[in-house]
Amino acid sequence: MKQTKVLPVLAVVLCLPGVVVRALHMLNGFDIATGLPAVGNAWVWYFTALLVLAAVIYAALSVPLRAKNNMPFEQLLGTQSVGFRMAAVISGLLLLVGGVGYLYLTMTTGEEDAAGWAKALEIVYAVVTVLCGICAIGLAKAQGSEMTDRSAKLMLVPLLWSCLHLLVNYRMTCVDPKLASFAFGLVADVMLVLALYHLARLLYGKPRPAWLAFFGAVTTTVSVSDMGGYGLSRLMGVTIPEWSDKMVLRGCLSVAACILLVAELFVLCREHTTTEISE
Repeated sequence: MKQTKVLPVLAVVLCLPGVVVRALHMLNGFDIATGLPAVGNAWVWYFTALLVLAAVIYAALSVPLRAKNNMPFEQLLGTQSVGFRMAAVISGLLLLVGGVGYLYLTMTTGEEDAAGWAKALEIVYAVVTVLCGICAIGLAKAQGSEMTDRSAKLMLVPLLWSCLHLLVNYRMTCVDPKLASFAFGLVADVMLVLALYHLARLLYGKPRPAWLAFFGAVTTTVSVSDMGGYGLSRLMGVTIPEWSDKMVLRGCLSVAACILLVAELFVLCREHTTTEISE
């Protein structure tokens, strides 16, 4: 279990090279005139190799958590840590503000030839994002006391949000010829759904803490590297490809959710000889 404690630290540390390599991919991997992926560019493979290597390391470090499958939720994720509460509240506030901002963008901007159901989907997504932020803040308190049926339901909204997040992102990018600039974000969104599913599963089914640790670490590294790399490339003067305001905001929302996941990972990967709740 001692090596498992390194997992959340690595999930954050490996974001740094990820951001740099992703920025170099954005800088060199696309044709300036058309914005389409450049033929024969190797940076996409460098970034992919980095993420695969990170995933292999996370998988190895997650294995010892399989011994904790029968441990109760209160012992696995119960905590009185001020750091955890602060991270959960920050994540919740970012999601809440981001949801309001996304609703504003949806109501004030439009897409050409966009169907009415598509706009309705985005409105629902924005509202659920706000609710997700409120639930994340609620979890900060719930995990410091005995988990009840009512407080356990707080996890259902983030899980629903992650599914809507993936659906909206896919709908907005699946037919775009510049898909290569968005593909890593879509992979991160799939990992986010799986991470929140396994977090909810600790409450509603047979727990698999090793899977939670793995998917939580992977989605953190991929999401932060993807969004951070795009931001760094913009600071370096790269204008092609350019993401829409909504896409940038959705990427920021993924990172906000990852703040909560990283906080959960630090609690999950600590020593479990005693529970913090009983202290």
